[in-house]
Amino acid sequence: MDRKKYKQLRAVVALFVAAIVSVSSIKGSYLLAVIGVLIGMLFMAIVRSKAKIKVDEREKTIREKAAQITYAIFAPTIGIGAFILLIPSQSKLSVFSKGEFAYLDSLGMVFAYLTLFLIAIYAITYHFLNRKYGGESEE
Repeated sequence: MDRKKYKQLRAVVALFVAAIVSVSSIKGSYLLAVIGVLIGMLFMAIVRSKAKIKVDEREKTIREKAAQITYAIFAPTIGIGAFILLIPSQSKLSVFSKGEFAYLDSLGMVFAYLTLFLIAIYAITYHFLNRKYGGESEE
């Protein structure tokens, strides 16, 4: 299977899964939506393993750069979002102290933990890959 057929098959499966999810959410059957997404993912994993799509060095470099840029944008954005959402609960502003926006404190805490988790994963994988590819010398 060449890359063009694989992309076409992926588009068809994505449309099929989107149709299943939309119909099941309209009907209120969320279990069917989850199962539809999981089966779509499983089907695409099987097709990809059989397709033997080759990835060249250019595509690997593009993926690496995209991951770096995504991390550089997402980590500070979610961190700043957590900070902004946690400020009102600490400053005891009248609107926020009445409990009308109590969920903002919880959402800020979730964002803060996600930021810390993202930074920890980055640090661990960087350390592992640095040692794997010989970046750290023992001196």
